[in-house]
Amino acid sequence: MKNALTNYRKIAHVPDARRLLAADAISKAGDWILYVAMSVLVFEAGGAGALSLFTALRVVVPFVLGPWAGRWGAALHPRTLMMTADAVRAALLLAAAAAAATHQSAWLLVALVVGCASVSAFHGPAERRFQRDVIDSEQRAAFNAVLGATGTTVIVIAPAAGGLITTAVGNVGALVVDAASFLVSLAFVLAVRPPVTAEEASRPEPSAPAEGLRKGALATAFRAMRQDPAVLACVATQAVACTVAGASLVLLPLLGDRLDAGAGAIGWMTAAVGAGSVAGVLIGGGVAKQGRLLLCVTSVVSMGVVLGLLGSSQNLLLALVCAAVLGAAANIPEPMYWTSYADRVGKDDSSAFYGLVESTITGGFALGGVLLGAAVAAFGTTHGTWLLGTVGSCLAAGALLPALRHHRARPQGKPVSVSTPAAEPAS
Repeated sequence: MKNALTNYRKIAHVPDARRLLAADAISKAGDWILYVAMSVLVFEAGGAGALSLFTALRVVVPFVLGPWAGRWGAALHPRTLMMTADAVRAALLLAAAAAAATHQSAWLLVALVVGCASVSAFHGPAERRFQRDVIDSEQRAAFNAVLGATGTTVIVIAPAAGGLITTAVGNVGALVVDAASFLVSLAFVLAVRPPVTAEEASRPEPSAPAEGLRKGALATAFRAMRQDPAVLACVATQAVACTVAGASLVLLPLLGDRLDAGAGAIGWMTAAVGAGSVAGVLIGGGVAKQGRLLLCVTSVVSMGVVLGLLGSSQNLLLALVCAAVLGAAANIPEPMYWTSYADRVGKDDSSAFYGLVESTITGGFALGGVLLGAAVAAFGTTHGTWLLGTVGSCLAAGALLPALRHHRARPQGKPVSVSTPAAEPAS
């Protein structure tokens, strides 16, 4: 808790950091309000088929576009791209509100949502690039801890707020409110004017050969991982953590039914995951500053065991404890991931790399749900979750091996640290 308060105090005195935090929170809240309001509108207009398509496309489109959106967006300054994306999303939502109010086809609503998802694929990598430019390297760990805490808090609060907004002003009104939220996010980003510091000008960057810059987005992103085993370990464990977390969200309704704990069981368990997530990122702030890669990977490795315990819970109290621990274990490494990426990945590779990471996060959550559903159908809830959890733990542990070999190959007295820039590759 002391580290968490310290992180908040550090960031509270940096105006641009406060504005970035506000823009990020408002933008994420807007995404959740859109999901709540549009789900009802699409279902009313087109039935279960349209709703299924809407649900799938809002995940698949950012997953597929991620690396390429990051690469294509590199041509623009990240601040400009973020503001453009917010403005376009606001316009699309106003168009969706008009279409819903005039009872247009469900497929038009789905198309507008796909447009929003496509624009969001450009916004995510640009936001990470801009945060890296604005936040001083000494403050990155604290900033990422606070950013993670606000982000997980939004995930807990925003869906409920979306439900209240739709109840108060209707689904069409909620889309108008959502459009306004993106314009507010734009205003906060507009107020940020990053200084060009001597540190940024002199900081060594992992350079790439000229022919490397002409490669595709995926080749560029994978090159960034090959150059630094610590980055590879972070990406791999982040993918595993998102997959296990996605599986847990699908598991909760199954547990609510099996435990016979009443209609509120799912809500309580979801809240426990959210509370654990907030605690995890607050703890992770100190971990990120110290660069404890082993501790972070161990946290993700433990998620598989916790998922198995959650799936085999015989009472609601044990399920709530496991849900909170799972949320914490998934989010303890989160500040270190992004601090490591900002310090180790060069600017030439960062756009495509951040796009790949955003795709990994989105795809991991979707894949986790699919895998858990298949495992439960084949082996039952208890055995299926233990199987998926064991595989996830093994993959996370395996991701650590390249970083450990790299650590052992280094001269004594020079431990791996996320704050050390990656070495410049040989020509």
